Amino acid sequence: MAGFVDQLCLANALSASACLRLLMAILTSADQSVVKKRFKLGDQPVILGRHPECDVHIEDGSVSRRHAQVTFESGHYFLSDLNSRNGTLLNDQPIHRPTKLYDQSKIQICDVTFVFWISDDARGTLKPRATVDTSQQNSGSSVSVSLDDSQGVPSQVMSQFDVPSHHARAYNHVGAEAKLTALTKITHALSESIERDEVLTKILDFLFDLFTEADRGFIILKNAEGRLEPLGFKTRRPSDDENIRISKTIVNQVMETRRPIISSDAASDERFDLSQSIMDFRIRSIMCAPLINSQEESIGIIQLDTLKQSIAFKNEDLETLVTVAMQASLAIQKSDLFEDLKKAEDVKVDLQLAHEIQQRFLPQRPPVAQEFEFFSYYRPMQQVGGDYFDYVVLDDGRIGIIVADVVGHGIAAALLMAKVSAESRFALATSETPVEAVSKMNNGLSGMNIDRFVTLVLGLLDLNTNTLSIVNAGHMPPILRSAKTGELTELALEESGLPLGIMEDYQYECVEIELNPGDVVVLYTDGINEAMNSSGAQLTTGQMIDDLKTSQAKTSQLIGEQIRKSVSRHTAGFPPIDDACLVCIGRKAIGTKNQPNHP
Repeated sequence: MAGFVDQLCLANALSASACLRLLMAILTSADQSVVKKRFKLGDQPVILGRHPECDVHIEDGSVSRRHAQVTFESGHYFLSDLNSRNGTLLNDQPIHRPTKLYDQSKIQICDVTFVFWISDDARGTLKPRATVDTSQQNSGSSVSVSLDDSQGVPSQVMSQFDVPSHHARAYNHVGAEAKLTALTKITHALSESIERDEVLTKILDFLFDLFTEADRGFIILKNAEGRLEPLGFKTRRPSDDENIRISKTIVNQVMETRRPIISSDAASDERFDLSQSIMDFRIRSIMCAPLINSQEESIGIIQLDTLKQSIAFKNEDLETLVTVAMQASLAIQKSDLFEDLKKAEDVKVDLQLAHEIQQRFLPQRPPVAQEFEFFSYYRPMQQVGGDYFDYVVLDDGRIGIIVADVVGHGIAAALLMAKVSAESRFALATSETPVEAVSKMNNGLSGMNIDRFVTLVLGLLDLNTNTLSIVNAGHMPPILRSAKTGELTELALEESGLPLGIMEDYQYECVEIELNPGDVVVLYTDGINEAMNSSGAQLTTGQMIDDLKTSQAKTSQLIGEQIRKSVSRHTAGFPPIDDACLVCIGRKAIGTKNQPNHP
């Protein structure tokens, strides 16, 4: 009888020992105030509190010295509050008596959170949930996916290939024939895909077909600002309401080294040092491969992981993932190039429309004047420009001729040019003198408080007196060719004032000349006299004048064409560096027949 009793006691002891071994558990926390982030639980009570002698020491002033304890009884763990000041929460509910702990229970002590994990052996390997659902969530879902910073827990990846041998394999590896078939299929499918969303979806779909035991898949790409964005996500379990976190440690390491990472048990892998995202989602085996573009730059990663304890990815699986990642990188680059092309086409269409609209701001035909003829030339450096000219016919027999140059070129300059067009027409229609008109334009632009200015020259031609009044606001001085002497003179050189938009209420000066028969006045922007050749040399105003002196051109149209030839000859096909505008006003010589003005 005594022997039977001894055997029974031994059996009970072995049974208790087996229960203890099978129900070995740990507490984990990512909080900085917890001295030890991972604490193994045994059959002895474990005290949690602020006192340094507590088994789990918490350096938080709101935590009681002996706050709570975990005990092991009858094969189960229980949590008790030790009459603490602020109480203890278990799964967000206050406890008042010893309460049983279940796998992944959340313990809240003031602002500090612990997670209780049941392990399947004394090594502390974390036990995953028993079932995994098979619903899918593709890229473009409503799931919130974010990169996890491990909540302050330092994470370092020491090597790229490390597959512990103590894990059993529960499914067959991807066979060589199946791998080749799948890779051929995905290569063909990706070659036909253009849109990025479609590309990302196909990549994840093929990976889930290839790796049937993968529970989650991610594609993370670097955006234009260099920040990482999770753009593709797929899972085999319901997750519509989850906030998915991805280990930033793993992603950054793969991106920086451009080398893949594999682990058969990420939850207990010391390289990841208890990354909170890994702990929260019970990630077991994981593999991550870089996406590398044609310039050998990391543009993102593909990651697969599994939650099943019996599953462990192996090196040959990682090799397959790397091969898929190479194809995926090319497909993503192609989709990005396609997007860039579409955007460029859209911009091209918009610029063409802007060009057509801007051309409508410019005079479609010269004014009709019996004794005068006009020549105009306009060439934007891009499709739209910042140079501007206009003829404003007034009711009292006067014509305002405006040539202006907005600082810069392109769309911004074109927009300001449109403002100048409106301001100039209003100013001329409501002003008695050209000085008053230019002053109104200047005040209108100065009041906008923008970091741009406009040079402008206004010529007010009086058809009754054949006089031209000139106001120069920081522009190139007009050039007068005298028919009587043949001399070429720069006008309003000393009277030139500040460009428009610099100083409000600036006082401008006016110069008035009489135009004799055959006289021609040339107004132009710096795209003419500063036209540059391949050597970087400018045409210069002096060279323009020398060319006109040796030319037989006498009318406004012939002089305008002569200047265009000077620019063309000097640049010799070198691309223009600025917008160019040229206007010539000429009084017809006596006896000259009326000819149509140059448009």
